[in-house]
Amino acid sequence: MNEVTLPSSDQTPALAVAEHGLTEPAVLLDQALEWSGFWRLPMHSQRPTEDGRVLILVDLHAFTPAQPVVTRIDLVEHLIDALADRGWQQIAIASGPDSSITWAENRSVVVMADLLGYRYETARGTFYDVLDLSEDLADAGFPETSALAGSGLSRHWLDADLRIVFAKCKTDQRELFALSAYCLLSVLPLADKDYFYRQRIGLTEVLSALLNLHPPHFAIIDACGAAHGSGGRQFPKLIATNAVIAGVDPLAVDCITALKMGADPAASPLLAGLMAALAMPALANVAGSRARFADFLLPDPILAESTRARDASPVFASLTAPWLQQVDENLFPFKNLFDAKANTLIAHHLADLDRDPAAGYWLISWNFFFSWLNQSLYAWQVSADKDSVMRRVKAVSPETLACGPDDYAVMERELLDLEAWLNAACTEEKPMRWRYLNRAVVFDYHHTYPVPFEDFVRRVDISRTIQFMNDYIGGTVLPIERDADGRPVKQVERNLYLPQPNYLVWSGGKEIDVSKIESLVYAPERQRMFWKTIKSENQSATYDDGIVTFEAVGDGTRVTIFGRQLFALPPFWELVQLDRYPQLKNILVEDAYTTFFSRTFSNFEALLEQREIAIGRVWHKPKTTHDSPRRPIETLLKLAGELSEAAAPAIDGLLASGESVATTAGGRGKVQGKTDSQGFTHFRAGAHEPEPAVNNPATAWLSEFYQGYVQALGRDFANPHPYAATAGKQQPPEG
Repeated sequence: MNEVTLPSSDQTPALAVAEHGLTEPAVLLDQALEWSGFWRLPMHSQRPTEDGRVLILVDLHAFTPAQPVVTRIDLVEHLIDALADRGWQQIAIASGPDSSITWAENRSVVVMADLLGYRYETARGTFYDVLDLSEDLADAGFPETSALAGSGLSRHWLDADLRIVFAKCKTDQRELFALSAYCLLSVLPLADKDYFYRQRIGLTEVLSALLNLHPPHFAIIDACGAAHGSGGRQFPKLIATNAVIAGVDPLAVDCITALKMGADPAASPLLAGLMAALAMPALANVAGSRARFADFLLPDPILAESTRARDASPVFASLTAPWLQQVDENLFPFKNLFDAKANTLIAHHLADLDRDPAAGYWLISWNFFFSWLNQSLYAWQVSADKDSVMRRVKAVSPETLACGPDDYAVMERELLDLEAWLNAACTEEKPMRWRYLNRAVVFDYHHTYPVPFEDFVRRVDISRTIQFMNDYIGGTVLPIERDADGRPVKQVERNLYLPQPNYLVWSGGKEIDVSKIESLVYAPERQRMFWKTIKSENQSATYDDGIVTFEAVGDGTRVTIFGRQLFALPPFWELVQLDRYPQLKNILVEDAYTTFFSRTFSNFEALLEQREIAIGRVWHKPKTTHDSPRRPIETLLKLAGELSEAAAPAIDGLLASGESVATTAGGRGKVQGKTDSQGFTHFRAGAHEPEPAVNNPATAWLSEFYQGYVQALGRDFANPHPYAATAGKQQPPEG
């Protein structure tokens, strides 16, 4: 074993790496706990005498008992015994269901724990419980500014006096590696985590919210037999590592583990996002070996990129997940027969991606193909069917929330100076005026409505102007300060718009995604709102600042929108270098701004007429923690059945002359029988009816194919479970 520098009792608890090829894993765990200062944590001395509760969050999401992607049971139970030796009496392990519960049976926490070997009692006789963190929810107190605002958490997690995350060292096809931060997803209550957390909000946002308010007190990584290689969690490969990494900060523990895996910690989008949101973890006090694991293989970077591209689509992520996963169907049967057949056809080809380059290229190609389909569908939606685009749910950036009164005052002065500059530069009187300034477009656009000012401001809330603009697809607005009448005078907002102009979506144009500070001024016949972009989360905008003014003009109301904007162009348009063609660029700019703001002013008119202006489709709202939207394959099979039923009369008519039927004589021309969904043929007594012979072999074949297809659909819908109609196989109970 490498020489180890141990922290003294008065030092800050260290990060510990206990590693030795010949040492028992339990001994390594003891060393890691001791070196990291775990037993000196205040929770041990401050716990209630008999009611102290320990909760150990473990990796539990394997699909075969032998997969090295779950925390070793012997290590978990050794930790339980060690805690009991130090006086802890109420100890439990915990996890939460993941998105596989939507397509596989027996994926509840208690059943998985039982199938994988947890027995509620250690070999030494220490009892422990197995808890589901999707149950017994309570208000978690997430503030309005949080991505998890309004979400509860399990009381098991909230009420624990000592919370430990005990994750497995493993690679991941999407994140490169999945360690303690990824394991913390199991704390979140909704089962379909891919849909509700990764795709709807974003893993960085939800986990940073959790770590800010209800973090674990300690983190441990089980690297005693890690899972490595491009197979990730789908097709894990065991490598003979023998180490335990531990520390107080889960991000620091993940960073050290990633370095030992040979990875750049920031190569994982999740860990990179958390470090950006919560600050870089300190790695100054590390006890133990920091040498890289020998022969450890990380996933192919192109595979990881293609997987992220594919899984950006809720449709294709859900559709392909059961097809690309190694599964023991005796323990975890598929809920859908089509998924079972697709898995049988596809999965075994992907079992060893690092030794089978052809399989890797095949998977990468299909991933990018699904991504291309998703991007093409999105481009079509933006261009022709905006109501089908999923609405965005995003929290305001921390940088924006941190702005103080001086920032608001500076913003107002800066925008007033820019407005004066535009007035000096543009002498013409027309609805839209604009000029370039440092590559940005500085403009104003006005329109007068024949509506009295009092009526206008009552129907059009100026504080929501950003949300009323053209192609607004989602975001968050949070008032910071209000006046005596309850109206916001300072607020922060994150807003997202479809790519502008819309045709840029076909060349990879980004959605406009910005967080802003906003201030409002109210006067008897004039209202103004100032806004300035503090951060663009997707680097889509350098500037998106402005002023909107509502003012009384005679018996009407004049609305003026002034702004400064500089948006990122897709690579294709950057390559074109429109600055070389100023006349063409001016035409495109004029058209884009005229189109956008004429539609925005049409939205104001619709609000005056009390018409709906929102675009986009809302995400599924779960009724229970295990509720989720219908999977795409279920929708497709249902549609196929409906189409088959609708087409049946027409096809029957076309094939009537060539229909092949069962008869009492085993041939044609006797008594016609009907075959049911189980394959049995029923005959009706009656007169023998001669059947015309089939002279066209193609017609006969088509008739038989059609009948077989309809019967197969009938059996699939009657028996959606792959084993429901199969004799001789028993499935384990759900609970």
